[in-house]
Amino acid sequence: MEAAASDEMKIGVLIYNRQTPVDAALKAAVDDLRARGYRVGGLLQRSGDTRPSGICTMWLDDIASGHAIRLDQQRGPGAMACLLDPDALARGAVLLRQAIEAGMDVVVVNRFGGAEADGGGLRQEIAEAVFSGAAVLIAVRDSLLPDLQGFLGIPVVLLPPSAPLIADWAAAAAPARDGNATREQSGAGSW
Repeated sequence: MEAAASDEMKIGVLIYNRQTPVDAALKAAVDDLRARGYRVGGLLQRSGDTRPSGICTMWLDDIASGHAIRLDQQRGPGAMACLLDPDALARGAVLLRQAIEAGMDVVVVNRFGGAEADGGGLRQEIAEAVFSGAAVLIAVRDSLLPDLQGFLGIPVVLLPPSAPLIADWAAAAAPARDGNATREQSGAGSW
């Protein structure tokens, strides 16, 4: 996809499905950006140990502090309802808000998921990130892309799950400021 990083397009969206290594790609892109001198904050999601039910635990890692929050709640073996712990999500929202308020160059939102599609979750923090001026990276399941686009109402750049391409796009989209790593300001390229 041809795209130019501009003031109008500072939202990079990674579409994923069960086979897409989106968490690893985002983590590697964050590591790359930080090595280049960009200030990156927000949340990364990762899977933990496999529970007896066969489902892995879910964790949120705060990029700035490394603090980990267990995102799933431990429920009984026959539980069929959503495993998302609303308290953990609220704690993640506080960390995401702190990253936005700190004026990061790049803000990573771990997911636009079912909670956000239903009108809750991290919607408020996503909106704040978009209006903060930072480049924003958001992962979304392919089936929820229309919900994300409807919520945002502005153009996004669709990115492949490739750490180098994600990092290059974010570097080009990040706001210019004194003291940042040297970067190309043209931002043009194939993503």
